[in-house]
Amino acid sequence: MDDTDRPPSAVHRGGRRKAPVLFKVLAAVAALGLLLLGVLSTPDRALTCSSEVIGEREMVRISGPNGRTADVLAMIDTGASASSMDTALAKDLGFDLAKAPRVTVGSALGREERPVVDSTMHLAGRTFTAKTNVNNRSKRETPVLLGRQDVQGLHVAVGKRLLTQPDAATAPSALRILFTKAPAIDPVSMMALLPLAALLIVLFRVVVGLNTLGTFSPVLLALAYAQSGLLLGVPLTLLMFAFGFSMQPLLRRLHLPRVARLGVLIAVVTSGLIAAQLTLGGFGLSDAWGMSLPVVVTAIITERLWEQWDLDGIRSAGVGAALTMGTAVLVALLLLTPHVRHLAEAVPLQLALVCAVWTAIVGTYCGLRLSELFRFAPAAKAQDVAA
Repeated sequence: MDDTDRPPSAVHRGGRRKAPVLFKVLAAVAALGLLLLGVLSTPDRALTCSSEVIGEREMVRISGPNGRTADVLAMIDTGASASSMDTALAKDLGFDLAKAPRVTVGSALGREERPVVDSTMHLAGRTFTAKTNVNNRSKRETPVLLGRQDVQGLHVAVGKRLLTQPDAATAPSALRILFTKAPAIDPVSMMALLPLAALLIVLFRVVVGLNTLGTFSPVLLALAYAQSGLLLGVPLTLLMFAFGFSMQPLLRRLHLPRVARLGVLIAVVTSGLIAAQLTLGGFGLSDAWGMSLPVVVTAIITERLWEQWDLDGIRSAGVGAALTMGTAVLVALLLLTPHVRHLAEAVPLQLALVCAVWTAIVGTYCGLRLSELFRFAPAAKAQDVAA
């Protein structure tokens, strides 16, 4: 067990006072369990003081003529007069585009005729009928664009996203956001949430005894997942790991110093991201994650994975990678919880200061870690039997 995170006085402390230490560890684990339970089952709440405020990207529910519905991500653009919908989405909803009336629409590409359909939409708890022109939006970030004529009476919060749900003016759950390809945390709130993410990592390492590939690398991965979503973030992370491992034989033969190895890994990871962005851009997905995946951190994690593989074998390296990514997902869930997002937007400075204080308090814990209790349980049982 690595003792680098433990205070010096705790490394040489004896095994007496087992019961109080056990109680502390169980209490800490119970608190962690309650925290995670709250993250997964927290009730939705409004992120703003007014139910008339929506973000620049919101989930909207569209109903077709045959009763078909679809929940899709919509861009709120008050600069556009009319709303538009992707052709493939309109066909899936059952609209007959061949018989639909047509209207001439001007754009940067010129003027063109587009079919117009009457669609029933649900946005932030409101239901309305929108005259929507249909065009190809397969290379756009969102399949639906809502113009100013359909969002009258609503205020658009610049820089905010996913503040509401289609059937209510409350924020979506953390799990739902993680499976949506839209960043939901604005830059100011992200800065305020960094100390909270660091507090959770300190709790994992000091109390639980969870070792990851890099101390705070799960925090940066969590921010990437919160911005890109799991459906893109996790496969991209695994792809970067695969690219890094493919370079391992060559780098071993070159006998490069550590700084040069990291430089090569950064170039490889960046090349993989650029290739993925060029490929996914054709499907309108590139803007969903952009530069959210931390390139340098991914390269460092890949190098740590190499080292653990060499020292302890493939099983230990796989466990380390799984723990790192799993911790990142848990931290991302916490950051995207509606209550937490509300605190980050309402009182960012106070949240950061409180997290700093509690991080110092958690750091004073000197008892056995939870992983150590399981590790030493057979020896303690054998000692009790012998006694």
